[in-house]
Amino acid sequence: MSSISVPPPKCLQKPLTVPYRHMFGPGPSNVPSRILKAGVNPVIGHMHPEIFEIMNDIKSGIQYMFQTQNKMTLAVSGTGHSAMECAIFNAVEPGDSVLVAVNGIWGERAAEMAERIGARVNTIVAPPGGCFTIEEMEKALSKHRPVLLFVAHGESSTGVLHPLDGIGQLCHKYNCLFLVDSVASIGGAPVYMDQQGALKNPARCFHGFCS
Repeated sequence: MSSISVPPPKCLQKPLTVPYRHMFGPGPSNVPSRILKAGVNPVIGHMHPEIFEIMNDIKSGIQYMFQTQNKMTLAVSGTGHSAMECAIFNAVEPGDSVLVAVNGIWGERAAEMAERIGARVNTIVAPPGGCFTIEEMEKALSKHRPVLLFVAHGESSTGVLHPLDGIGQLCHKYNCLFLVDSVASIGGAPVYMDQQGALKNPARCFHGFCS
């Protein structure tokens, strides 16, 4: 048997010192001390009863955050990007018509995802910093009759908060799913899923997701 020729790296033999920094940007941000303390709790298995209690608590918290009583509420274990992909890939079939409101990078990315699974993707495009009127939304919905409409609520690439009021009712009228990217907005701007017409038609659904 050959002897070890690569010694243990000295950088891993000493403790890592992480300095405390005050971070005032949109992210990453400083973690509250109560959350840091929670991170030192013992690790338990994914099938222990306490895990199911934690998951139910998380579900209740998400329902509160999005202001919804919809029982079909869940957290995706991943980034906002992975949740976007999860929502699109589970709501769209190849050949389906999809409408994407593009006013920044996240609309462009949603369109690319839908195209990769073979959807017929149509877009309405606003210049960076712009958003869409209800009239523009309805015109596009009437023309393309999509199974899904994608809107970035918080378009972080341009800093735009897109109004959501009235869009859910339009999706109800044209019988399509309403997919909302709220990664950059949830917690900082209110989202009222039920009040915005999310549950009036069980044939469609309203997704909000955050990282």
